[in-house]
Amino acid sequence: MKISELGEFGFIDAIKEDTLFNPDPVVIGIGDDGAVYKTSAGMEQVAVIDTMVENSHFIIHRTGDWYDVGYKAVASNLSDIAAMGGVPTHIVLSTAIAPDMEVDGLVSLYDGIKDICRSYHVNILGGDTVTSKEGMVITVAAFGEIEEGKAIRRSGARPGDIVAVSHTIGNSSGGLAVLLQNHDGYSQLKRAHRFPVPQVELGRLLVKYNCHSLNDISDGLASESNEIAKASDVRLVLKKEAIPVSDELKAWARESKTNVWKYVFNGGEDYELIFTMEPADFHALQAEYSDVTQIGVVRSGSGDVLLVDGDSESILAPTGWTHF
Repeated sequence: MKISELGEFGFIDAIKEDTLFNPDPVVIGIGDDGAVYKTSAGMEQVAVIDTMVENSHFIIHRTGDWYDVGYKAVASNLSDIAAMGGVPTHIVLSTAIAPDMEVDGLVSLYDGIKDICRSYHVNILGGDTVTSKEGMVITVAAFGEIEEGKAIRRSGARPGDIVAVSHTIGNSSGGLAVLLQNHDGYSQLKRAHRFPVPQVELGRLLVKYNCHSLNDISDGLASESNEIAKASDVRLVLKKEAIPVSDELKAWARESKTNVWKYVFNGGEDYELIFTMEPADFHALQAEYSDVTQIGVVRSGSGDVLLVDGDSESILAPTGWTHF
C-alpha cells in the first residue's frame, strides 16, 4: 500500500502506539495540536535539531534500509545532547514523504525511531507529516536535561588539559565506503555507519568528572578539534600515533589502498566524543570508564590544532564534512 492510499491521519494512527517510554513527565502526547510535558526541578533544558535528506545523507538500500534511517536520525540528535553532558528526554519529528512511498517502508522507519528511543527512555511526543516530491526528508528535534550550570560547552578548554576521545575514530566513514562499494565483510565498519551509538553514558560521567570542554565527532576529528580550539581560544596539540583506530578500519584502508587518516580526520558520523579535562580528573574517569584515550594536550594559543607526527609538526586544518 502507498502512503497516498493510506493518508496522513491513517498513517498517524498506524504509528502512534508505543511512543512513550518514560510516561511520567508527559501530560499530553501524540494526538493534539501540541505536546505538553513537565520539567524537572533544578534542571536546565537542552534542545537540538537535525535533518537528514535522501540521497544526501543516505542512499536507501545502499547505505542502509528505512529502519536504519530512522534509528540514525534520532542517534545524531541524542549525540548532540550527550555532547553537552545531558540526558535525552523527548523528541518531536517531521517527515516529508513521497506519495508513492510504500507504507511498509514508513513503518520500518518508525520502528527504527521507536527502538532507539526505547533504548534511551526517550518519548516521541508528536510531529508533522508533509509531501515531498524529491525523496524523504526527516527532521528530528530532541530535548534533554542537564543540572543547572553543568552544561559542558566547546569553549571551556584550558591550557594544561588532556585532550581525549572515546572508543575508535573513523569507523563510520570507513563503513560508508564499504557500503557504497557493496563489499562483503567489514561488519564492524558497516554497523558503525548504520547504527552509531550516542555516548550518553560517557557524557554524564564527563559532568561527574569536571570535563572542561566537549564536542561530538559528527564531521570528522579535524573539524571537531578545531571547533574546540577556536571556541576556547587555545591550541590543541594532538599526537597522531595516539589516536585510536580500529584494526578493521586499518584492514579496509590497506585493501582499498586508501589513507586511513582520511577516515579519521575528515570522515565524520562517528558520534564519538572529543573532550578536555585536567589530568587527575581524566585518570579518575578512566578508572570508571576505560574506553577513552588521551590523544593530546591543550596549550596556550589562538584557536588552532597542531598535529605531531613523529618528528614532524603541522597545523591540522578544519577539514571534514560541510553542507555547502
